[in-house]
Amino acid sequence: MSIENIVNWISKLFQELENQIKKNKLEKVEIDFPKGVIRTADFFRSRLTFISDEVLKTNIAYHLMLSDVYRWILNRFKLDLIAKEMLIKEGISLFGNILEAVLLHTAKLLKPDEEKIGFFRACTILIKKGIISKEMKKELEWVWSMRCKEHLASLPEREYDKYKLEDYNRTVLIWRSLEKNLRDAKQHGKI
Repeated sequence: MSIENIVNWISKLFQELENQIKKNKLEKVEIDFPKGVIRTADFFRSRLTFISDEVLKTNIAYHLMLSDVYRWILNRFKLDLIAKEMLIKEGISLFGNILEAVLLHTAKLLKPDEEKIGFFRACTILIKKGIISKEMKKELEWVWSMRCKEHLASLPEREYDKYKLEDYNRTVLIWRSLEKNLRDAKQHGKI
C-alpha cells in the first residue's frame, strides 16, 4: 500500500471516528500516539550540557518533548487557516520560553552579581562574552517579539495571516544555533 493510500485511508477513518463520537455523544476517545516520535527527556537532557541546574534542564527537556508533538502535528495533519496559525504561534512561543530560560540561566552564570537580568540584557551579556553574534541577537529578539504575542490583551490587531510554517522552522533553527553556540562555549570554558 502506498503512503498516499494509507494517508487517505487514515483520513477517512479519522472522519468516521469523529462521526461516531458525535453520534454516540462521547466526550473522550484516546488514539495511541505513534511510538518513537517524541524523543525522551534523557535524550534532550544529554544535549543540554551547558545548563548546570538539573531542574531547569529537565523542565526544558519536557518542553522540547512537547515541541516534538507540535512538529509531528504540523507535518502530519492538514490544518487550515487560523487553527494552523495558532498551533504555529504556540510552537514559536514554546521555543521563546525555552530560549528565555536558557539565556537567563547562562547570563546569570556569567554575571552572578547582577541581580535583575532580563531577556535583552542576557543577550547583551552573551554578545560581550563572545558566545553569540549581533546577528544571532537579532534573531533571538525576533523570536522573543513573536513569543510576546502571547499577551492577547496587548495585541493591536487580529492575528489572522500572521504565522507561517517558515516562522516556526526559523525558530527551530535559531534554537539549534544557540544550542550549538552554548555547547561550544561550555566546551571552551566560556561558561
